Amino acid sequence: MFAVLLPAAPAHATDKSEEIPILIAESIDARGNQLPTPAIISAVVNLLAEETGLNLVIRAYPWRRALVMAEQGEGLLYGAASTPERQRVFRFTKPVYDANQWLVSSEQAPLVFHRWEDLRGKVISIGGGGKFGPEFEARRDKLFKIEQNATSTESRMKMLSAHHVDAVLLDSFRNPAQLGASLNCRFPNDHWVVADKSVGFEPLLIAVPKNASMNKLLPVLNNAITHLVRNGSMQKAVDSVANVTGC
Repeated sequence: MFAVLLPAAPAHATDKSEEIPILIAESIDARGNQLPTPAIISAVVNLLAEETGLNLVIRAYPWRRALVMAEQGEGLLYGAASTPERQRVFRFTKPVYDANQWLVSSEQAPLVFHRWEDLRGKVISIGGGGKFGPEFEARRDKLFKIEQNATSTESRMKMLSAHHVDAVLLDSFRNPAQLGASLNCRFPNDHWVVADKSVGFEPLLIAVPKNASMNKLLPVLNNAITHLVRNGSMQKAVDSVANVTGC
């Protein structure tokens, strides 16, 4: 269905002159317009491209579409959690960095989260198709309810402000103060608070299709990630875009 949307992966994926798509979940505004690539993704992908010499090119699509395209071997999938289902078609890189999962609520009705029982009966907005840590997944639709129909972060925040949901769950490399400052800058129609305790964290991974052309990229990426983490370059890249005051 999606094969015509993007050229097939190159026959020799380690040919550094060939484009290697990095498929990401697109960010859109309330009118459906695509927003720029998040700075953290650009920083990480540019660093990996520089370290490996590979021609890594970011391509943004709705998450489910990006997932299907990656399953068909049309690119690497950025930020995919490793699940038993995905392990059948992907191999995963070493962790690039850790992303915490933060509950965001409105200051008008702040959600206090210290233990799982605090979420009993709550409605939590997540991105469509999103999966989180095992403790969260074991309790979803049992202890608390999930809402995942909103198409953008902006629309999710509007639902939160209108009290249609009790909290929005966001993955972020930022700490609570940094994330709160960023959200209040980006969405000033309300005042947002971020719970001090995360519901969990996931290592940021890149999913590599098991087809022959893409699979050979895994050791190249892993060697680069190992070197960049050890010499501190990856953390510097993350810190450079975790600006507390900026949008």
